[in-house]
Amino acid sequence: MRILIVCVWLLAAAGCTGPNVQTTSDPTADFTAFRTFAFTGLTDTDQGGLLNNAILRKQIEGVVAEQMTAKGLHRVGLDARPDLLVHLWVGVKEKQQIESTGPYGPRYGWRAGYYGGGVTTYDYEEGTLVVDLAESSKNELVWRARIVSTLESESEENMQLVKDGVAEAFTKYPPAKKR
Repeated sequence: MRILIVCVWLLAAAGCTGPNVQTTSDPTADFTAFRTFAFTGLTDTDQGGLLNNAILRKQIEGVVAEQMTAKGLHRVGLDARPDLLVHLWVGVKEKQQIESTGPYGPRYGWRAGYYGGGVTTYDYEEGTLVVDLAESSKNELVWRARIVSTLESESEENMQLVKDGVAEAFTKYPPAKKR
């Protein structure tokens, strides 16, 4: 019984976690040389309409700019020849989770009796934000963050997921030098 309680608790905790964040970087890049950045645009990978939502696009850019500024970088226009070019990629996927309760469902033992079990399906949306930083002088990618999360029904909650994911990603910027 104790094992069942621990498993249920772990599954519940896993469902409440924030965004899944992964970062990669070019080990040869000199991140100390980067002082300025500019946004090159936003690409909606699934044509979900984000490109037409200027408010949301500005909010996402603002979240990324805030984190980069906190790292000591300064935002400039593209005409100022920034050290880093920032490009954002967003996408939303329709997903489905299927769970089977088996022939006895969540109960067990002789007390519960037999029942046929069942299958439950959950439809949800998974959002992905990719932040690419490219060295403008070489036009080469030097750092990438990929943030994936299950989307909520309220846009304020989704913006909080973006903020949390971007903040977590930039804890890994600049990347630690490998020895």
